[in-house]
Amino acid sequence: MTQPTHAAPATGDSDLHRIPPLGADLLATHPFTPPPELGGRGAPHPHPVGIVGAGPVGLTLALTLARAGVRSVVLENDDRVCGGSRALGLSRRTLEIWDALGAAEPVVASGKQWNGGRSFFAGRTILQFEMPDDPAIRHRPMLNLQQCYSEHFLVSRAAMSPLIDLRWQSRFTGLHQEGDTVRLEVETPQGSYALQASHVAACDGARSAVRAAMGLKLEGTSYEADYVIADIEMDTDAPTERRCWFDPPSNPGLSVLMHGQPGGVWRLDYQLGAGEDPKGAVEPARVRRRIQEHLDYIGENAAWRLEDVSHYRVHSRSLRSFRHGRVLFAGDAAHLMPIFGIRGLNSGVEDAWNLGVKLAQVVQATAPEALLDVYSQERLAVFEENAAAANRNAAFMTPPSAGMRQARDAALVLALGDTPLQDLLNPRQAACVPLRQSPLSTPDCDEWKGGPAPGEVLPDLQLPTLPQGHLLAAISTRPCAIWFRDAAGTGLTEAALQRLGLDVIVVTQHAPPAGGEGVHPDGTLRDRMAADPGTLYLVRPDHNIAARWKRPDLRSVREAVNRLVLAKIPNQESTLPQPALSAAERVYNSLGELLDRASNKLETLAALALRLGADLGDAAVFERAVQAVETAQDARQRARPAPGASH
Repeated sequence: MTQPTHAAPATGDSDLHRIPPLGADLLATHPFTPPPELGGRGAPHPHPVGIVGAGPVGLTLALTLARAGVRSVVLENDDRVCGGSRALGLSRRTLEIWDALGAAEPVVASGKQWNGGRSFFAGRTILQFEMPDDPAIRHRPMLNLQQCYSEHFLVSRAAMSPLIDLRWQSRFTGLHQEGDTVRLEVETPQGSYALQASHVAACDGARSAVRAAMGLKLEGTSYEADYVIADIEMDTDAPTERRCWFDPPSNPGLSVLMHGQPGGVWRLDYQLGAGEDPKGAVEPARVRRRIQEHLDYIGENAAWRLEDVSHYRVHSRSLRSFRHGRVLFAGDAAHLMPIFGIRGLNSGVEDAWNLGVKLAQVVQATAPEALLDVYSQERLAVFEENAAAANRNAAFMTPPSAGMRQARDAALVLALGDTPLQDLLNPRQAACVPLRQSPLSTPDCDEWKGGPAPGEVLPDLQLPTLPQGHLLAAISTRPCAIWFRDAAGTGLTEAALQRLGLDVIVVTQHAPPAGGEGVHPDGTLRDRMAADPGTLYLVRPDHNIAARWKRPDLRSVREAVNRLVLAKIPNQESTLPQPALSAAERVYNSLGELLDRASNKLETLAALALRLGADLGDAAVFERAVQAVETAQDARQRARPAPGASH
C-alpha cells in the first residue's frame, strides 16, 4: 500500500487492475475518521507505538504488538488495500507467523500451494527441483496469493482488535525525536496534526518517506537489469510451480518466469534488453504482444486478459542499522532484495514479528531498550544471508558482466548434457534463515546429534496430544520451556521453571493418569527434538530456540533466561559469515572473472582447458569431458523446439 515497490502500472487501459475479487469489499475504500489529535484534543499521553505503513509488514507488526497487549496507531496514506498482486509468494514461516496472529486461515484457504519448479533452455528441461517438505509440519513450503488478498485479510484481522487504531488517508510528512517520544506530522483530508508516540516503526516500503525524512539511505547494489511483471487471467491446467525459461524465442538472450496464482491468474516476469525503455515496455499493447509471443512458444492457446503490469529493477541494499533512536525500520523500508527466491515480503514479515515481540517487552518495561539493538543486529544478519543467496540468483539470472554472461551461457549449454550443475541452476526459494549468532542465544554445552539448534525456529509439528493441535500454537508471548522430564528426576521442577517466568510444556514417556498433571507425551516430538530423558529446550516468544540442554540445571536455565529477557550482552557487530559457496559456484565465479579480465577470450579458454587437462593427469577423463561438451553443444545446435513442446 504505502510507497509501492513497483512503478505505477500503465494507465488508460480498461483491462488493468482486474485481479479476481474475493468479495465485494476487497477493493472498497476506507473512509477517513478524524482522530482526537485533529480536533486539538490530542492524546493525554504518547501512544505506545506509531507505525507508518499498513502493508503486510506494518499490519503484522501491529498484530504482533496487540497479541502482547500493546496498543499501536497505524498510519496509511491510501484509502484501500493495494491493487494488483505484487508480492505473491508466501513462505511457510510467514504462514506460521500469521497463524500465531490469527490471520493465516483465510490466507491458506484462498492461496495455491506449490513446492517446486522447472527451468528450460533450448526447448529442454535443464532443472526440476522440489523444496524440502515434511508432512508432519503444519504448513507447506510455499503458497501463492496476491498481495491485495493478503492485505485484505490482515486488515480484517486488525479491525477485530481494540488495540489497533488503523488510520486511513493519513499521510506521514515528517518527524522529530524529542526525548522519550517521537512526534509524527500527519496530513489528512481534513487538515494536519501531530501524533506523539514512544516508539515509531517505519514499515512504509521501498520509497520510505520516514527514511527520507531522516536523511537515511540504503547502501548496496543495483543490478543493470529491468523486468516487466505482468498478471494475466487465463484458463489453463498448467501446474502451479515456478517455471523459468532461459533464452526463449519470445525473449531472445534473456529470461522469462511464470507462476500460478488463485483465480486463474498467472504472473509472468520477463527481462528487458539492454537499452530498452522501461516506461515504453509497460505500455499495454507492448506487454500483450510479448506475452502472446511467449504463450505461443509454450503452447498456451487459451484466451487471456491482461490484469496488471509494472516495472521492477533488481536491487540488493539495506540500511546499516535498522534502529535509529526510537525509530525502527522493517521490511522494504530497511532493506531491498532481488525478487529471485521470493524473499522480500517474507523477510519483511519476519522483521515485523521479531520487532513486535521485542518492542512489546520494551514498551511494557520487562526488557531494556538495548533489546531493540538486538532486533537490528539479528535482522541485519539475516538480511546479509538472504541477500547473499538472492544475489547469487540475480547474478545467474542477470549476469553483471560480459565474462559472467559467457560463464552463465556455458553453464546453460552444459546443463543440456549430463554435467551436474544444480548448485548454479537452483533458484533457492525463500527459507527461514536461523539466527545463527544471536546474542540472546546460549551456545550448546552438550553434544547433540540432531534437533533444532539455538537460533533455529521450533518446528511446527502437528501433535494431537497437545490441546492446540500443533506445537507453535502452544508458544505464548512469554518464553517457554519444553521439558522432557526424567522420571528419576534431575533436580528441576515445573514450579521452579514457572518461577523463572516460563511457560512449561512437560513431555513424559507415558500418558498421565486420569486427573494427573497436564503433560503431553509424544514420541514424534521426542524424536524430532533429539531428546533424551531430562532434555530441556528454552524457546523464545518468537518461536526461535534460545538454549537447549541434555542435562539442565536450574542455575544454567536461569542464566539463559536472564540473557534472553534482560539482553545483558556485549555491544559488538555481527560476525555472521557468508554462506559457503559450493565447488560448482566457485568454479563458475572464477571462470566469469577470468573472462572479464581476458583480452583474447578464445585463447584464454584454450589455455585454461590445457592447464586443467594437464593438472588432471588422466587423458581418458579429459577426453570424456571433451565429448560431454561436444554432445551438449550439438544438442544446443539441434534445438528447434516446436510451439507447445514440453515447456
